[in-house]
Amino acid sequence: MKLPALRFVQSGKILYLAKMTARQILNQCVTQEWDPDIGWANLDAQGYQRQPETKHWQAIAHFLANSPNPFMPTGALLSARISEQGIIEFSPLQGPGDTQFGELNIPDGRPLFIIDYQHRWRGLKHAVEETGAVHLQDFSVPVIIIEDVSRYEEMLQFYVINSKQKRIDTDLGLALLQTLAPQADEDELVNLVGPGNRFRIRATRLTFNLASRPSGPWAGRIAQPHDVPKGDTVIKVKSFVDSLQPVVSRRNPCSRLDDDSLLGTLVDFWEGIKQMIPAAFVRPKDYQIQRTVGVYAFHILFARHVYPRCSVIRDTSPTAVQNVLQPAAAKYIHDSFWSTKGPARIYVGSSGYRELAKLIAAEI
Repeated sequence: MKLPALRFVQSGKILYLAKMTARQILNQCVTQEWDPDIGWANLDAQGYQRQPETKHWQAIAHFLANSPNPFMPTGALLSARISEQGIIEFSPLQGPGDTQFGELNIPDGRPLFIIDYQHRWRGLKHAVEETGAVHLQDFSVPVIIIEDVSRYEEMLQFYVINSKQKRIDTDLGLALLQTLAPQADEDELVNLVGPGNRFRIRATRLTFNLASRPSGPWAGRIAQPHDVPKGDTVIKVKSFVDSLQPVVSRRNPCSRLDDDSLLGTLVDFWEGIKQMIPAAFVRPKDYQIQRTVGVYAFHILFARHVYPRCSVIRDTSPTAVQNVLQPAAAKYIHDSFWSTKGPARIYVGSSGYRELAKLIAAEI
């Protein structure tokens, strides 16, 4: 595949501005979407794009297939990954310089990786292959091809392009944040999440580490990004991450623990609750305790009341947690209170979670 292209440099990175046909886009470009089969275990191998929204790409397909003169000037952002896939040849038609016009030669079958164009690519594919709009194979698509950047830089571009336009799925955004975290410094991550959401950096890391555990009270309970609700998953990533705000807040002493110690203590805390209401953890969908109301309220209790008391006696075991919570058991820590139709369901929203935590704290 030979493309007339403009080669230029931005911040030390080589880019090509070119035009491809829909046929070329469909034959040589690929997407990388979050794969539930990989799950939490290997984030380095995970796709970083959201699962496509069917209505979105179908609307694009319908527009392209049924418009007499379809016009879609927005371009595709692609990555050549020459370190991984081998070089692409560029033959300039003029002398040296940062900006050159020439011919880009990309071998047939050599993939280009879509950073941003996922839904439009799928819409084109559906229009051409499923609706019979074969005339669209010659449809022109403007493209920018990045010659070579790290996978981290690709993910960063995807995050910036989509999250700043508020189009990215929140759980996937947090998954990307966790994947980016080992390679980005703190200031860069704060810039991505916003200064008011700094807590999400650590809270996301803790949530993913907890979700990847094969056993314990939260094994299989936190849904993967884009995961169709199934099995015993009862809470989304974002809800769990945001519930950890008091846990990682510097105002509370538990935040001073390192990640492994904090996570171990948090698991022991929930194990203590599980032993007090075992049925709720066997059939989590029949109860509220591992849903937002329970998670938010109990994380407030953990950070502000239970951990401080347990740390004084240097015992944060499930048994110690039960001893602290036991005075509240008769009113608030039993099956009927936390059943799906029980009293806990009325404590909705942030004010409701705080009120419930306050009521339980008053008993202990």
